[in-house]
Amino acid sequence: MLQTIAETVKINYITTPYKNIDRPLFEKPHLKITEDQLFLQVYNQAQFYVEKGEFVNIYLEEGADTDSVQLFLNGSVLGALLLQNKILALHGSSFCYNGVGVVICGNSGAGKSSVTAAFCQNRAQFITDDITPISIKEGEVYVKPLKTEIKLWDDALEQLNLPNENLRKIRPTLDKFYFPYEPSAGVNSKLHLIIILNTHNKDEFTSSELTGVSKFLALKDQIYRKLYLKGMPQTEQNLCLQLLQLGQNVRVLNITRPKVCSIHTAMDFIKQKIAELQGINEVAL
Repeated sequence: MLQTIAETVKINYITTPYKNIDRPLFEKPHLKITEDQLFLQVYNQAQFYVEKGEFVNIYLEEGADTDSVQLFLNGSVLGALLLQNKILALHGSSFCYNGVGVVICGNSGAGKSSVTAAFCQNRAQFITDDITPISIKEGEVYVKPLKTEIKLWDDALEQLNLPNENLRKIRPTLDKFYFPYEPSAGVNSKLHLIIILNTHNKDEFTSSELTGVSKFLALKDQIYRKLYLKGMPQTEQNLCLQLLQLGQNVRVLNITRPKVCSIHTAMDFIKQKIAELQGINEVAL
């Protein structure tokens, strides 16, 4: 199953390796991109060809495992489909807490999924994991729903006191599991706050609100699969316009946490920042 908002996307399994796309605007040995085409090779697993945000061809390598192919289909391939459809998606997990729509962005290992899971244990409503598509209508920003499960490492499950028995690994070689938090109903959820989560080797938390050019650049850096935009100049221009609107309507906090700290400690700090921002405004975030 492809976790996509585009229900009309066609997925075809082909029996011969795909020929590389002609005249790519960006390429690496495993990746070739034009404005509306993407070729991705995952060694020892599969070749994926994505075109016009409408269909995906998949060639399975000998010995490919279903879970790994599914992971790339719902990650890198979904990212290409979203970009080809000019949909802005952030590399972040999202939830609604006390009426505030939040996306936690950051690099892999920053704690996006684990902190989101902790919030969901504390009355938050889960929306998306790892990929958060955005829509902007009449000055309001919304998270577009995806059919998604949250992905958690075994140590995060232990901290959150969640059993890993009978959970499915995201790949056979990784101790990371799908945990079935039930996403909110298939409706757009209003977004108020974006948190960019980082880590450092110090013991304290730091926080600052981003504005102006630094806000725009920080948001641009959080575009899901932003590498693809090197071969998609028209799409990049379109997304930059969306980012400007996003920055005008959503607050952005840069939060840095200790590299070694509990998930609940990070959650509590973020809770405090949400409460502070709500207190600053007469109208809730």
